[in-house]
Amino acid sequence: MNVSEINPGTFGTLKKYFATALPLTIITAWVVTAFQYDAIGKNIFKRLAWPVFFLIKLFEDWRKKEKTKEIYSITTFNDEGQERTIQ
Repeated sequence: MNVSEINPGTFGTLKKYFATALPLTIITAWVVTAFQYDAIGKNIFKRLAWPVFFLIKLFEDWRKKEKTKEIYSITTFNDEGQERTIQ
């Protein structure tokens, strides 16, 4: 890490470091995940587009959770003062 904040006399900056390191890290994570057969499946399209499918699954899970969320709940306390929620 040849940046002037750590190594005086160099021409690199933290801004340039992160502008290079962040995209390379994201690309590396995408490639590693895309080439794992067991994690995603054998369909090459699905493996290469895994971030899209991952976001779709997260959104579907969130919507499913929101639909099944209980509106009302009752909170009671036992003799020891421990809280108990009934939905």
